[in-house]
Amino acid sequence: MTAHLLLVTLGPVQDFIAQARRTRDLWYGSHLLSELGRAAARALVDGAAKLIFPSLQTGDAQLAECLAPLRADGAPPQNIANKLLAEVPDGVDPQQLARGARKAVADYWRDQLAAPVRTKCAGLLANDIDAVWTEQIDTFLEFAASWLPLGDYAQTRRQLEQAIAARKLLRDFDPWTQGRGNVPKSSLDGARESVLLPPRQRASEPIRRYRVADGEQLDAVGLVKRAGGEPDQFVPVINVALASWLERASRGAPSELDALKQACSNAGVSRVARTDLPCVQPFAFDGSVLFPNRWRSVFDEHRFQADSDAWGGQHVRPLFRKLPEPYPYVACLVADGDRMGRAIDGLGSADAHRAFSKALAGFAGATRKVVEQQHRGVLVYAGGDDVLAFVSLPEALGCADDLRKAFESAMATACASLTADQHPTLSIGLGIGHVMESMGHLLTFGRQAEREAKRDRNALAILVDKRSGGTRTWSAQWGTEPVRLLNKAAALLRDRIPSRKVYEIASILSRLPKPDNASDDGWARVLALEVKRALSRGEGAGLRPEEVGLALDPKTGYGTLHASVEAWVALLLIARTFDRATIRERRSHGAAA
Repeated sequence: MTAHLLLVTLGPVQDFIAQARRTRDLWYGSHLLSELGRAAARALVDGAAKLIFPSLQTGDAQLAECLAPLRADGAPPQNIANKLLAEVPDGVDPQQLARGARKAVADYWRDQLAAPVRTKCAGLLANDIDAVWTEQIDTFLEFAASWLPLGDYAQTRRQLEQAIAARKLLRDFDPWTQGRGNVPKSSLDGARESVLLPPRQRASEPIRRYRVADGEQLDAVGLVKRAGGEPDQFVPVINVALASWLERASRGAPSELDALKQACSNAGVSRVARTDLPCVQPFAFDGSVLFPNRWRSVFDEHRFQADSDAWGGQHVRPLFRKLPEPYPYVACLVADGDRMGRAIDGLGSADAHRAFSKALAGFAGATRKVVEQQHRGVLVYAGGDDVLAFVSLPEALGCADDLRKAFESAMATACASLTADQHPTLSIGLGIGHVMESMGHLLTFGRQAEREAKRDRNALAILVDKRSGGTRTWSAQWGTEPVRLLNKAAALLRDRIPSRKVYEIASILSRLPKPDNASDDGWARVLALEVKRALSRGEGAGLRPEEVGLALDPKTGYGTLHASVEAWVALLLIARTFDRATIRERRSHGAAA
């Protein structure tokens, strides 16, 4: 039997990860898919296949399962992508190898991931749930494999990619055969029925431990996401948003912060065990207690009997006498490589692809250091060129820029033989939303920003969704130094132009016709004159357009001028969002000094 090239893909991916209401849903969903990929890699290597993506060999420590955020040696596991490529040697049947990998992944999912959750959450599960649970678990996994005799490597790989892509266009719509009848659908996935008891019948200990709200319903897969790991190993997104603020508080109000930590310990507020992370070290408790409008909810979730307002006034308010209240917004960072397919095609050989795979694994390791150690964020996923993380606003821009540099460094050697138009770059989206938004919404903001960045490629895009003020988006390619532009815009707002003038110019744009609905006759001149008038009057009067970075030349045409002013408004208002968080941090620093 001749040698073959085998391509395996696992799913679902994007929709499954996005179905999240809490940080643990999002993190464990990503981790779960990585572990299923690891199980497939183990099966392929055990069957004598030689892996290309990921570039792991028999005996590699990264092939060992890891159900926790860290391995026993304190190092995080390498994320394994959902697509695996391997050489199958002469004498090994690729069909049997693929079937063995599928069985290994299915068994691992059912026995090692899902079964333990069912056991420890028995007090939440409805009666006579066996058939429904089994069907929901057994129909979750999507496994596809394609193989061809290994002739010309590059041509064979392209044919396999095309075959897998064609298979994914064919969707299976098998009907549910097991149903409970007249029960709610899952809060995470509306296609599956809930497997939980009615709220009042659920055992209190797992409700508290896994934060299952009274109005929440979970299917079998959703329950595995919620309860698949130990709760205190996850970092709440609120703690990530507060990371910079808490670091300042640890220096500016240490006695008040220590008193709050003791009060949280006495009250039984949820702990966060990941004290290896800089964002957790100053305050290893649920950060919700630092927002007054969350006090009652925190006490309700923990079943505390004390007066929440009195507790907060006694233990949290003293911090606010030295530090301003924290800014309640967080950045969801989503990054993706540009021209990755072109780079893979350009490299051409299996050995070159293994070197490329190792470079991507190296970038994933560097990503964890950049996000978690250098910028006090939390990394949800870093698999190859894909990155998903949460970062506080004061750290978000620096984190994005450092990730871009790390990617360039990782690709420099592995892609040295490629031409400029084949060389991969990294596009990064920062989706900024309120900390009380659901995980699904925050992830949507990040992905929308990433799509905006990839439209231009090699770019940074920022989407800000304010609870009062709507959504604004701004993007720029890395070559224009977007971080410098944002910092310059923030300084402009502090020193030269009041923010109310920016809002006034935004109002002018909203009153004038959209470029698609108007001819150029006179509208460019009207826009230029209106903007000049807004800058020249009221607070900060006498400003000239060029002083604030505006070029108002009607000769460019109404469409071009309108787009230019609109981009300027978005730049300044987005810079203001970052600056509001940074100004609060700077004031906190003054308190510390």
